[in-house]
Amino acid sequence: MSVRAIISLVVLVILIESHESTPIPDGLRKVEEAFVKILGQSSHVLSFARFTHQYGKMYQNEEEIKQRFSVFKENLDFIRSTNKKGLSYKLGVNQYADLTREEFQRNKIGASQHPFATSKGSRRLTGRALLQTSAPSAKDWREDGVVSPVKNQGAACAASWAISATGAVESAYHIKHGVGRDLSVQQLIDCSSSHGTLGCIDGHPFQAFNYIKSEGINNATQYPYLGVQGVCRSNSDSVVNVTGYVAIPSFDELELMKAVGSIGPVSVSFGVSLSLQHYSSGVYHSSEHCEDILGIRQYGLAVGYGNEAGRDYWIIKNSWGEQWGDGGYFKFERGRNLCGIAVLPVYPIVD
Repeated sequence: MSVRAIISLVVLVILIESHESTPIPDGLRKVEEAFVKILGQSSHVLSFARFTHQYGKMYQNEEEIKQRFSVFKENLDFIRSTNKKGLSYKLGVNQYADLTREEFQRNKIGASQHPFATSKGSRRLTGRALLQTSAPSAKDWREDGVVSPVKNQGAACAASWAISATGAVESAYHIKHGVGRDLSVQQLIDCSSSHGTLGCIDGHPFQAFNYIKSEGINNATQYPYLGVQGVCRSNSDSVVNVTGYVAIPSFDELELMKAVGSIGPVSVSFGVSLSLQHYSSGVYHSSEHCEDILGIRQYGLAVGYGNEAGRDYWIIKNSWGEQWGDGGYFKFERGRNLCGIAVLPVYPIVD
């Protein structure tokens, strides 16, 4: 069977199943047979066929199929060997299992890290004020219905800083006004460079908060997400007013816990180790090297915290889609500033 025929078969199976509620029983079998002709017979090949079928993967030619299979096999072996260690978390095959770490890092994570600096008009919550604030022993803002749905930044734009910022503003507005908002991530990517952001390359939530304070922000329906940087086309129809932001003291997870527990979700950032790419469930901790705390980082939203089997954790809303992790979320070990989680936490003040 030619490569063109194999690709056509995979496309046909995906198209048919996208229009039918009941999967075709032998659809996967046909894809497996096609891949075996190229890659040979092995359990890894069958796993790879199931992976491509499930996630609708498309490869250009036989060479790319072999290349992606090699990466998938290496990642699958890593996932299985890690899960045999009996750790507090599990890894699993997700839509990123055919990407090398370098590819995943390049496509999903910001290229640089802006040093944090407050700007005129921003509000900083003092350590003393936080120490006087009480917080529950566990909190999950999702249970209050104030956390907006998980977004997927896509493969071409390191937009986690903007997604984290809009998520924080959406939750703060919902907590204060009892109304949900779906704010435009794309507007921040296209329009906030005057506040120091770099579009799909990098940015920081505090810069996004400053932009919204100055220029306002539209609904996502008015200014939908494209996943690439474009020409700014915002209008004056702002749906949320941000008056400033609060920078929580760096490296202090107790202060961060008090803010998350008593005020609302907080924008955070963290270095990404190899295993986090494949996270599936449980409380994530890692002895692997995370990216340097002043280097490449991912931004998320701390929406709560708790304890599982004696291990304290943060609940982090990520921006790699709902198919990654636990519905797009993960539990991140709390108490030792894992991967720099408490380096640059901020949250907005909404009017």
